[in-house]
Amino acid sequence: MLLRWIIVALVAALAGFHAVRVAAVRDLPDGLGARLWPQHARVLARKAMAEVGATAARQQPLSPATMRLVAQVAREAPLAPEPFLIHGALAQMAGRDAQAERLFLAARARDPRSEAARYFLADRFLRTGRTAAALAEMSALSRLVPGATAQFAPALASFARTPGAVPELRRFLRRSPEFEPAVLQELTKSPANAELVMSLWSQQRIGAGAAPAWQASLLRGLVEARQYARAQATWSRLAGAELKPGIYNPQFRRDPAPPPFNWSVPGVGGIVEPAPGGVQIIYFGRQDVVLAEQLLLLAPGRYELAVSVRAGAGERNALAWTLKCDSSGSELAALPLGGAANARLTGKFEVPEGCPAQWLQLAGKAGEFSRSVELTMTGLELRQDGQR
Repeated sequence: MLLRWIIVALVAALAGFHAVRVAAVRDLPDGLGARLWPQHARVLARKAMAEVGATAARQQPLSPATMRLVAQVAREAPLAPEPFLIHGALAQMAGRDAQAERLFLAARARDPRSEAARYFLADRFLRTGRTAAALAEMSALSRLVPGATAQFAPALASFARTPGAVPELRRFLRRSPEFEPAVLQELTKSPANAELVMSLWSQQRIGAGAAPAWQASLLRGLVEARQYARAQATWSRLAGAELKPGIYNPQFRRDPAPPPFNWSVPGVGGIVEPAPGGVQIIYFGRQDVVLAEQLLLLAPGRYELAVSVRAGAGERNALAWTLKCDSSGSELAALPLGGAANARLTGKFEVPEGCPAQWLQLAGKAGEFSRSVELTMTGLELRQDGQR
């Protein structure tokens, strides 16, 4: 049984959706068919619904003329859903809920694609605690109306947080997978929902494509809350990979594992991508920018960062690998990518106590004059000092 406040939240979401639809119906211009055949049943039905919508927007009772129009539609098009919808709404307003439900069911039977019928039934089912039936109507609405999934996501996320809701909502998301990304994205707004998100996730992975946005959002929230161990465990479940000490994916290969424990490459200010013989880096030199970054969880101790660089065009000292504490922002190391051509560059640094997570960043620093930089990088590695 849904809690009362959840019913109110879901009904409010549906009501907002329906208000938009009523306004859209009311504002539709007359088409060519309406001008050529104004007494056609479909034209009359559309006119009746528009007048009902306008009257409802003014919060006024239906006029006798509108009721006569509804009756005319019922006579001339007995299979049209509109008269059943209107009389169902009137019955609902009068408190005759059982009769209203029968009328809405009749409207849906006459037109399974009727958005209004689906809306009213979802509302009715929610108010009477028939959650599975209400979710089925919402699923149908999502297929009828583009963008409806995003409108329902906040209400479904609220439902997910109620005791006992997870099994039912999980079944719904398996039947209607188009809702899953929007609902999970909504839940990631709070890191406290991390386990709830993982319990609802279908565990479908997407091959070599990019990770869904909700995964990065979930992990970012955990990192911002300084819940590093929880973020790491969640990332391993999402990526299906073990996070070992050091740099993950140093070759920048196409990998669907999400940031922050895989590379985040914004694509602003330059290019970082795998290429034959290594990783190609192009920095446009127009602004200070982070071209790539990854979060590390290095234990306190001494480490060595190493990388091989093959010379390209431009001033390579404009690029550097840096390591910063996440909690304090203090810089622990900087390894400029300048020097001789075909060089193996190394730099040693120490991770202090109180720095449980560190950002490894490829940073570009603009000079006085804008100059692009090109180079190829290979053999990026990080190891504890003394290890080989």
